[in-house]
Amino acid sequence: MKAFFITLICICVLAIVGTGIYFFLSQEENDTANSEERVPPVQSQMPTEAKDKELKPVEKGEGASQLEELSGDTKDFLSTFTYETYDEQIAYQNEELVKQIISDQHAYLNDLTGWGHIDNVDIGYLAQSEEWQQLQEDVERLRTEGFAPSEAVNDMWNAEAFMRIATDSADLNSLRYVHRIFHDMDAEINGAEVDKVWDATRAFGAETETQELYAYIKG
Repeated sequence: MKAFFITLICICVLAIVGTGIYFFLSQEENDTANSEERVPPVQSQMPTEAKDKELKPVEKGEGASQLEELSGDTKDFLSTFTYETYDEQIAYQNEELVKQIISDQHAYLNDLTGWGHIDNVDIGYLAQSEEWQQLQEDVERLRTEGFAPSEAVNDMWNAEAFMRIATDSADLNSLRYVHRIFHDMDAEINGAEVDKVWDATRAFGAETETQELYAYIKG
């Protein structure tokens, strides 16, 4: 009889302890689940396409070529800046090269100018950076090795003009225009998903918008 009571007591103790552990673990799982629900998915925290602001039309005599900070080389470049006339909007010497460079440099310019980064750009550092120098080389490669004679070549001359102006005078609008050229080309050539097309290229853009780019360069 004594052994029976001892066994019964042991069973009761085990039941009580087991029930306590069960409720403790259940509460911990609920707390964990609630905590996870409060954390947004990683994708929702990631930015999508770099946002860009609208630029005001340039008044006559207010173009970037009027900036006093421009170097002699850039002033000479802009003084003779003009477009060639082409029958084709876009043509390729090496289409795969074009697609790769456009995609890579659009990603670089997104990071450089998007999500408010452009307001913190150090132009002095930028001009000496390997990434910017690679962009300069890639613009020339696109013009001479990637695109065949077409309006896309004129777009690369635009990109070079804006890059020169940006590094000489810390003109952030010129930096924005460089981004817009690659942004639009990536959308049109590679089918990149973008929030907006700026019509910033002669190859794909509307005449009014491309005239504004020329006006900004020449004044």
